Amino acid sequence: MQTNDFMKFFDADFAKNMTGFGFPFDMKGFMDSQSKNMQAITEAQQLAMEGMQAVIQRQNDMISQMVQDNSTLAQEIMTESSPEQKIARQAEIMKTVYERSIRDMKEIGELISKSNQDASEVLNKRITASLNEIKAAASKTKKAA
Repeated sequence: MQTNDFMKFFDADFAKNMTGFGFPFDMKGFMDSQSKNMQAITEAQQLAMEGMQAVIQRQNDMISQMVQDNSTLAQEIMTESSPEQKIARQAEIMKTVYERSIRDMKEIGELISKSNQDASEVLNKRITASLNEIKAAASKTKKAA
């Protein structure tokens, strides 16, 4: 994973320089933990962006298909002969369009839900690991005292 300038704040040199200040905890461990937190946030954000891009691409595909279908259907309606046939065909088309719209909305909802779930899993795993790290650090500090 690519790191940005902000991540340099969490590098080993900074932690090494801070050890002389007498913090009541392991500064290197703390900095490592914060670095992992930032990496998890970055990964979750990347997953969310990829999910958003997938949704936008799918919506574009749906719109293109809708325009193509509408053009074809307009031509079909114009070729129908009697007004009754045109009304019947329009009702059939409206039903098809409605059903497709519902299916497409459901698909978009599922894409968004999956994207959110993937990003949340990354954050949840990191939060659990971070809490375990805090617990371990507190145990070390208590034993050292």
